Amino acid sequence: MAPGPKGVIAQVGSLARKVARFFGIGPFLGDVLRGTLGTGLARVVGLAREVALAHVFGASSAYDAFLIAYFVPHILRRLLGEGGLAAAFLPVYVRAEERGEGAPLARATLISLLLVLVPVCTLGCLLAPWYIPLLAGGFPPEKLSLAVSLARWVFPFLVFSSLSALAGGVLNAHGRFFLPALSPAVLSLGVILGALVFSRTFSPPIFGVAVGVLLGGAGMMALQLPWAAKHFKGEGEVRLGELKEMGRRLLPVLGGLAVAEVNLLVDNRLASFLADGSVAVLQYAMRLFQLPVGMLAVSVATAALPRLSREAVRGSDAGFSAALSKGVGLGAALLLPAMAGLLVLGRPIVALLFQHGAFTQADTVRTSGALSAYLSGLWAYGLVYLFSRAFYALGRPEIPVLTAAAAVGVNIGLDLWWVGPWGTFGLALATGLSGWVDALLQGFILWRGRRGWIPWRTVAQAAVAALGMGLGLWALDRWVLAGLGTWVRVLVGVPAGLGLYLALAKAVGLDKTLRDG
Repeated sequence: MAPGPKGVIAQVGSLARKVARFFGIGPFLGDVLRGTLGTGLARVVGLAREVALAHVFGASSAYDAFLIAYFVPHILRRLLGEGGLAAAFLPVYVRAEERGEGAPLARATLISLLLVLVPVCTLGCLLAPWYIPLLAGGFPPEKLSLAVSLARWVFPFLVFSSLSALAGGVLNAHGRFFLPALSPAVLSLGVILGALVFSRTFSPPIFGVAVGVLLGGAGMMALQLPWAAKHFKGEGEVRLGELKEMGRRLLPVLGGLAVAEVNLLVDNRLASFLADGSVAVLQYAMRLFQLPVGMLAVSVATAALPRLSREAVRGSDAGFSAALSKGVGLGAALLLPAMAGLLVLGRPIVALLFQHGAFTQADTVRTSGALSAYLSGLWAYGLVYLFSRAFYALGRPEIPVLTAAAAVGVNIGLDLWWVGPWGTFGLALATGLSGWVDALLQGFILWRGRRGWIPWRTVAQAAVAALGMGLGLWALDRWVLAGLGTWVRVLVGVPAGLGLYLALAKAVGLDKTLRDG
């Protein structure tokens, strides 16, 4: 008899644990492996979503309008969902669960969330004619009208995604990382159906994507709630002080995420004054940039947060520093080679994935240029994810707010400076460099409070191996694969780069350092 969905997921999680034990990977790296496995599958499906959108809509005016319409519910998804709520909820929930009082806190959080989401969604639909022009002042009237209509269609997605995020936070607290990391794949499947199937029944076709977003959001919620439901059942009363503490934690987290999203808001508004498709070009480049960020950096930070929270509750400075050090070292080992590989193979990868249907060669040139600019901040954004979780665990969520505000100021200044001469490339480069401002400020503040968590040896070994891999891959692509076509350059270059990095990492002792750290 074939196993049901729960059985399949349980078998995948068991397989990940066996792989971790086989390679001698410790508990922290094992959690990262399970999170990365789920996130990796989700990101692959997400990449297929972008391929479908590029094929049907390309870098077009209609897709520009959809991205602006989706902007506000997407931001609120991060604020009230996996970004803000999870970060504020999880440390308090972990402490309550250790006392056996996690279930009533989870139920109270669910009720509170619903009381917030219903009026927010109602206002989001009603106020679309007022906030959409603020987001895309350069759009002509017909394009603005389309964006307003789309915003009213997609806003209810916020309810589904936020409830999904709460269920995922509960599962993370109980050591389940695979399923929450996998859930965005369901959203991507809904968008794929919207682009390839539903768009044929709507006029204009972009409304089919809006329907796909709603179905995908409902699927995200349905995937996780059955697994998390048992953790909402249990006796006990909610401690009002803990709900207040969650609120105190949530407010600065919301502020930090809102400040960070100003970067995207400014980018989109400035891009709306450029040629048609400029907002879409930034979106396609950002999706490729977010592939290693979401697959690697988020997995590291997600696995680190419960450990950082427990060490903070116990008051163990040494344990907290050790957990933070592991996160920094592993992030460097994963993100530096990803940055090197995408810098070398960015253009053929963009061409292979997107250059078909409505997506042109000129779109490939613009998208790959923006991608290379975003990559300047790849490791920085990985550090920001980790450092902000460290501050959340310490009960100091106001620190990421302040550092993000400083980074936003830098980003806006660079945007205004570079958008004229460099267009979308300048906007992307400003975003990448502002990430370093945020990361360095957070790291400096952490270092002043707790020293000894920077794994200098691990970072140096990862940098040497990634640099060697990048140079070797560049030589291969330039002198051996040149002229052989996009498919060959990507299908040969990617595994060759991965193999070269693994060999160099072993040669410099990085694998041993990660196991022993």
